[in-house]
Amino acid sequence: MRAAADMQGYVRSYVRPETPWDRITSGHPGSALLLRLLPFLLLGVTLPIALVTPVMVPYANYALVLLPAFTALVNGPIATATATLVVAALVSAGSGALGFLPYPESGWSDLAPIAFVGLLCTALAWIRNRIVMRLLDMTLVAETVQGAILPDLPERIGGARVAVAYRTAEGSPGLVGGDFYDVQDTEFGVRAVVGDVQGHDLATVHLTDSLLGTFRERALDDPDLATLAARMERRVRLHNRRHDEWSQTFATAALIEMTPGLDTVRVVLCGHPAPLLVRGSATPLSARPMPPLGLADFAVHRTEIREATLMPGDLVVAYSDGIAEARNAEGRTFPLIARVDAHVASGVRDPEQLHRKLKADFQGGGFVRTDDLTVLIIQVPRATGA
Repeated sequence: MRAAADMQGYVRSYVRPETPWDRITSGHPGSALLLRLLPFLLLGVTLPIALVTPVMVPYANYALVLLPAFTALVNGPIATATATLVVAALVSAGSGALGFLPYPESGWSDLAPIAFVGLLCTALAWIRNRIVMRLLDMTLVAETVQGAILPDLPERIGGARVAVAYRTAEGSPGLVGGDFYDVQDTEFGVRAVVGDVQGHDLATVHLTDSLLGTFRERALDDPDLATLAARMERRVRLHNRRHDEWSQTFATAALIEMTPGLDTVRVVLCGHPAPLLVRGSATPLSARPMPPLGLADFAVHRTEIREATLMPGDLVVAYSDGIAEARNAEGRTFPLIARVDAHVASGVRDPEQLHRKLKADFQGGGFVRTDDLTVLIIQVPRATGA
């Protein structure tokens, strides 16, 4: 359960708070509480000073009169009404009214405009809260739908251990972008896909969902990866039929199949980076690539299926170009193969641990995502007693 919660936090595309401003804009609980209390803190600082320092009286007057408005900006109607009552009580206790306090120098004539402004601010805060709650409800529905497109994968599928890292592009408001992935246990073995649809808009998410639906259905029945690739090619073509020439799109994909005994891996590449076979070190499972899905008319050769032998404990690492093309401030791209080799050499072969090590390398190196990022790690079970 904890791992699933951690993964959900990793899937989210929201900015990780690093500066005070980031913490405020991202809704960090501590910063949000400080922001809500700020109007009252401002009044609490200026009023005592005004009582002993006459030069601060004008500033305290501004803080007092504007307290309901400031409170309405960062709080709801209850806090705004409370602020209005506080101001009304201080005005009533002023030297020109009940005379309980030497400050403020207010009279009864000041109470009516203070009450009117306070009621207006309270009403505006209530309206704003209604709008915010509506937006939060819509966001929750959108996130639920997006989560259904790319649900969390179980730790084991068909006997193989699985871990996945997925992030949308930096600054993207959604949980699902152009990248997609899935792993299915079928009678032909464990089948997996990692792909990337061109673009980042809603049409991209629609095609992402369509391609995942096609993979999940046809992976159970199609006898080989070439046929499965042709099915997904047809899905992109059907999608493009509904768009004009300038709105048509394409997708890259790496299709992976591990035979029922998990002793052989097969790969078909449709314009996608080759997965890595990791034993002592990482070796790309390169095959003569086909054009991306949707562009099969430009193919000059038949689909090639790359096949390699698997050994107990081997890892297959499939990824999208988002991690390979990410750069840091020095302009260096993320050295995925080198980092995988280093971690495997240090004894890290568990998919979840490797994923976390790569995540730490990526964040620690200051690499910035300019595209969606996906890393899917599948491990062949170790031999009994190994």
